[in-house]
Amino acid sequence: MPSRPPSRCGACRKLRTAGGRCGCSRPSQRQAAATRAEWSWVYADPQWALLRDQVLSEEPLCRAGCGRPPRVVDHIRPHRGDPVLAFDRANLQAMCKPCHDGKTARETGFAGAGPKRVGAVEVTLVCGPPCSGKTSYVRERAERGDLVVDWDALAQALGSPHPHDHPRPLVPFIAEARDAVVARLERRHDVARVWIIATAPRASDRAHLAPEGARTVLLATAEDECVRRARRDDRPPGTIDAIEAWWRTYRADQTPAPPT
Repeated sequence: MPSRPPSRCGACRKLRTAGGRCGCSRPSQRQAAATRAEWSWVYADPQWALLRDQVLSEEPLCRAGCGRPPRVVDHIRPHRGDPVLAFDRANLQAMCKPCHDGKTARETGFAGAGPKRVGAVEVTLVCGPPCSGKTSYVRERAERGDLVVDWDALAQALGSPHPHDHPRPLVPFIAEARDAVVARLERRHDVARVWIIATAPRASDRAHLAPEGARTVLLATAEDECVRRARRDDRPPGTIDAIEAWWRTYRADQTPAPPT
């Protein structure tokens, strides 16, 4: 059986071995490895462990504003081996891993390394109360290859036995799965269009869920129509309460704060 001819390395143009390697690494990879080795002493220093515990105990939520619990302590200004910046409490913030990974990618220049990234893709956030027609709206417009981030679809993929009534213990996992997919848009990918389906009654909810530059479609279907659809479709108990709660929250969010 004929063997596949050897290919050339894109960095040094030498023929690769049978194992697919040429013996060199790309310059960017070599530089990244050297940089990590040069700065790694910071994280081995006992002072860092104390500072990390202090920051995580003082900041219970991700400083990026996503609302998730933090797992990583980030340097607001990259320390690049500078001990003053590395151990300055004022230069440290608690972040969740997806937000931290996105920030690091932007700082190092790798966020835009792939063929497409946020800003070069069409992202649409479709939101509204339960039974407002969000899923139907996306289904009628999405094309093959589009990425659709749907709470109910994720819930079923994670084990929910019902298309709309999800066990409460699964909720934090569904939320983290959704947020991880949205955060993944910060890295290189080939997706051309993205649809994010959510209720998001508050403007702050929509701002959190929609990446920068996304288009927002608010399906503010009338409350009585949503209730009628819920009854017609035999939605699970609690759906009508959720519709009423969405509208209460949405209306309150539209009311301007009184002047101080």
